[in-house]
Amino acid sequence: MNHATTSAQPAATGASDRVTLAGLDPEHAEVRELDYDSTVPRGLVHRNAVSEVFVTDSQQTGESTFDVAAQLPRGHVMLESTAYDLPLILEACRQTGVLISHRHLNVPMDRAFIMQRMSLDITDLDGLRQGSEPGRLLVRTEADLYRNQAGKLRGYDFRGDVLLNGTEVAKATGALIFVSKLTYQALRSKGRNALDWSAGPAPRAVPARPSVVGRRDPRNVVITEPVQRGEEGWRATVVPDHSHPHLFDHPLDHLPGNLLIEAARQLAVAAVARSSGLDPATLAPVSVEASFSSFSENDLASVVEADLVPFRSDERFGPVMGADVRVIQQGVAGSTFRIEVAQWS
Repeated sequence: MNHATTSAQPAATGASDRVTLAGLDPEHAEVRELDYDSTVPRGLVHRNAVSEVFVTDSQQTGESTFDVAAQLPRGHVMLESTAYDLPLILEACRQTGVLISHRHLNVPMDRAFIMQRMSLDITDLDGLRQGSEPGRLLVRTEADLYRNQAGKLRGYDFRGDVLLNGTEVAKATGALIFVSKLTYQALRSKGRNALDWSAGPAPRAVPARPSVVGRRDPRNVVITEPVQRGEEGWRATVVPDHSHPHLFDHPLDHLPGNLLIEAARQLAVAAVARSSGLDPATLAPVSVEASFSSFSENDLASVVEADLVPFRSDERFGPVMGADVRVIQQGVAGSTFRIEVAQWS
């Protein structure tokens, strides 16, 4: 079994956050208009801060289909332009999967969630532009459930159409599994015992300049200055900030998946920009494919490497440039990514 890296570990919840699991909608009741008036309880999406909860409502629309509503903020630490960026869309999709699990599939609140794969393909860049009101996201999801020999739900693969203010802007996929706390602790102990701890904790490196990686806010830079390796390769070190309000919303015993995706995205943007003579600020992600095979430890150095792939032409975005990226600890790639970017202003 692959052990994935994810930000979806159960967050601590107080008595006021306890909820009754809704389970399956009886006979798939008539489809209704979803509500955007208030967010769901934070425990249902594994968040500590109420301000980090995007999902507002959900319903089951068929035997294995679900609609989930989310409101995207107009002001957020990860939002640095007039368009909704990759981290917010990915986080809304992650919260969608977690909410469906608890509210509609009766996955207990004490389970650890492990994201094995996740992808997002942007279909309409212009549709991601902010309007005069917070964005209304709708994720229409289909789940393929898988169970153990006893019939107990182990996890599911999902596919989703992502609509923003009524316009389809992306397609998402992913794979989630659920394990008990004891199983999770055993997985973590086995993984950590196999590592070499003789060198001690890794020192915190110096982040790159925001302009190098297509960012504006220094708080959101998560890699060092990239250096070239060979003709088409680039390398940097991951710089985690455990006080970051979004990437580390609650304490984790590993580097979260959204941090690793952002590190891969930043190195891909920097590599494409430097190899092509482009401004990193003009490069927008149009697709990301992420695969997590092992946990990335908080207290070990993480190297991120990228190899550029040939340009391709896309009728929607024009030239699309990409990179194959991997995050490495002690010589082993625990997660891999294919990131594609296009010029957009």
